[in-house]
Amino acid sequence: MPKRRVLICTQVSELPPTLGDVKVACAQCGELVFVSPSSWTIIHDNPGIEIICTECALAQATTARSVRIHDMTPAQADEIAEYLGGAGG
Repeated sequence: MPKRRVLICTQVSELPPTLGDVKVACAQCGELVFVSPSSWTIIHDNPGIEIICTECALAQATTARSVRIHDMTPAQADEIAEYLGGAGG
């Protein structure tokens, strides 16, 4: 069985948008989430990846046999730093 790949994104109700964010529905619950420009690269490079909200990701992680979470990309870290008003990495 192939490994399931997901991109975890923040719900629209949790944060204001940043420049370039796009709203997409969570593949599990339909809640709107923000997909940042750097995350579109991940989607492009991983055809078939599911976009899910943080709530669904947490629910699945608590019941899954194993979960592997990858580090964020440098571009994602830069976007977060910019959002928080700091210098990028």
